Amino acid sequence: MFENLLKTLDQLSKTTEISIPLAADLKGYLDRECPNEDCLFHFKVNEEDWGRLQDDASVTCPMCGHKAHRKSWYTTQQVQQAKERAIGSLQGAINKAMQDDARSFNSRQPRTGLVKMSMRVSGSGAAVPDISVPIEAAEAMEMEIHCEQCSTTFAVVGAAFFCPTCGHNSAERMFDDSLRKIKVKMSSIAIVRDAIESASGKDAAAVAVRSMLESCLPDGVAAFQKHCEALYAKLPAVRPAPFNAFQRLRDGSDLWKVAVGSGYEDWLSTGELARLAVLFQRRHLLAHAEGMVDSKYLSNTGDATYREGQRIVVTERDIEDLSRSLEKLSASIRLAVAASLQ
Repeated sequence: MFENLLKTLDQLSKTTEISIPLAADLKGYLDRECPNEDCLFHFKVNEEDWGRLQDDASVTCPMCGHKAHRKSWYTTQQVQQAKERAIGSLQGAINKAMQDDARSFNSRQPRTGLVKMSMRVSGSGAAVPDISVPIEAAEAMEMEIHCEQCSTTFAVVGAAFFCPTCGHNSAERMFDDSLRKIKVKMSSIAIVRDAIESASGKDAAAVAVRSMLESCLPDGVAAFQKHCEALYAKLPAVRPAPFNAFQRLRDGSDLWKVAVGSGYEDWLSTGELARLAVLFQRRHLLAHAEGMVDSKYLSNTGDATYREGQRIVVTERDIEDLSRSLEKLSASIRLAVAASLQ
């Protein structure tokens, strides 16, 4: 009675794999996710670049640098979709076999007689498509990156520090991405304020906007420090830079004077450098004193805007001035280091 079903079950029992190809998005990217449970960073890689990886290749997370086998990078949603499609494929095969058995059984039943029997199978036996669509809920990636080391193209939301296929870490790109991220925050302030105010009220919106603004100062200074450390390390025969020296403008400038013959006062105007010194000190207050003004800050900056015991207020103009000066310094430092290496 169940010949087709038994045959199908026997075939399924011998099947070790069900192949479910993944579809690239409209730009030709595959969705990937870091398998490190503390990270789970979502990114995209060009389908052709991913396809060129060897079967035993190791892939690097663009965010945390975690390395794992290339088959370890399916996203949580892809895995769930694959399970659902695999179950659907099995159910479809079993359902189709049972429907075939039912038709065969019914065709053998006599048309007349006291007792009539028939078999009916509910459900669909239609084949389940073997294609997995890209993550629908993921927003379009804001930044596409082309690795200068291996030419892989990948995309992320936010910042990326490593190329997924070769692991290359570009100091210049990291710094540029950090400044771009700061500019994105700035351009999103009005949107964030309106959205949070509608959902949670004006107080919550004000706290969120203040937090966004204040995060830009440490983000910018940290990015500049890492950028300078990487460029400085390229120079031969220089003394090692002291810990976090490039978070301190005077110390950083002195290091560059010895290394390349020029310092910050050669690359920024007097007003720009004085303004940047204030912003660096305000970053220090946020990081180490909850933003509360102390006598050391007043002594170091001569800032008459505040009195001791007050709390600093970070404005959009502060972030614009910081970004502008850091971009100018970065461009000058890159040129000076390149000239020294020739």
